[in-house]
Amino acid sequence: MDKKRILIDLSILRHPMCGLGQIGLNYGRWYQSHASELADRLDITLLVPKNYIGAFGNEVHYLKRNDVRRQFPWTMPYFDIWHAINQNSAFRPKSRRTRYILTIHDVNFLYEKTPKKQVQYGRRLQEKCDRATELAFISRFAHDDTRRFIDLKDKPVHIIYNGVEDLTVGTQEAPSKERTGFDIEQGKFFLALGEVKEKKQIHRLLPLMERFPDYHLIVAGNDGTEYAAGLRQQLPSHPNVHIIGMVSDAERRWLYAHCTGLLFPSIAEGFGLPVIEAMQWGKPVFCSDKTSLPEIGSTHAHYFTDFDPDRMAAVVSEGLKNFNEERADEERAYAATFSYEKHMQQYIDLFLS
Repeated sequence: MDKKRILIDLSILRHPMCGLGQIGLNYGRWYQSHASELADRLDITLLVPKNYIGAFGNEVHYLKRNDVRRQFPWTMPYFDIWHAINQNSAFRPKSRRTRYILTIHDVNFLYEKTPKKQVQYGRRLQEKCDRATELAFISRFAHDDTRRFIDLKDKPVHIIYNGVEDLTVGTQEAPSKERTGFDIEQGKFFLALGEVKEKKQIHRLLPLMERFPDYHLIVAGNDGTEYAAGLRQQLPSHPNVHIIGMVSDAERRWLYAHCTGLLFPSIAEGFGLPVIEAMQWGKPVFCSDKTSLPEIGSTHAHYFTDFDPDRMAAVVSEGLKNFNEERADEERAYAATFSYEKHMQQYIDLFLS
């Protein structure tokens, strides 16, 4: 078999702390660990921001992300295969002969943007799908939701679930009392993790927490949003709710390890990484029954079928009451099926097919 020249588009690493940026980091680390064993079949180049040149070892090549290559794709070298790991990348292959595999995570712009922006984003995604040779989706829901609005034109489609980093490995560090507002190492708390945006429905948790006065709620994630600012104004009336902003990897591990459970009432997810991350730790997961979450949470999660505070509280109370070590072990085994090794091997098999 002739060696294939492949480009992996990790340009999202310009935003390393967002969810897609974390995926990009895990891709880079995986290729760093496996490039030598793939060397006889794949000649790997990573498209990365300048500060990531060399970050993933010497067994891969690097191409610097810059505006010239973005605006003038014909300045790119030729590649046999091009994998865009998310649909938001502004880069594309220069040659129509390049096998262009586009991974689509969601079409959340249809739920989050104004009608004018929806048209703009939709047109952009349609153009990318038209250009792609094959399409990969991170869940069946992501595929079905995209197909409602985008013409996939009978192109080959692959469902490849997200890889989820094993967070049970590595150091842990408790967030400081100054950030949490209470002695987190002594108190009982639920965790809500992710970017604090309206689609995450954190406001639904405020009346819920009134029904659990002996527990705290830690809301961790990017809180630089208008929605988060509005939530903060309500916190004086909800003293057991704490928005602590971005957390380090070590803090994230500690929060998962010590929380009572994950509260995730989101209504727009292409996958829902925190669901599997919490299950890695054998923690009960309480999430909405919207979009991809029933697919990803499967029979292991507990679902809010509506957002009435009393009914939500009943779901949490019943879930905690019936949770035991056997269910925790089942969760851990299920979460392990979303390993990066499995995820990446599916892509390698695709590239070499």
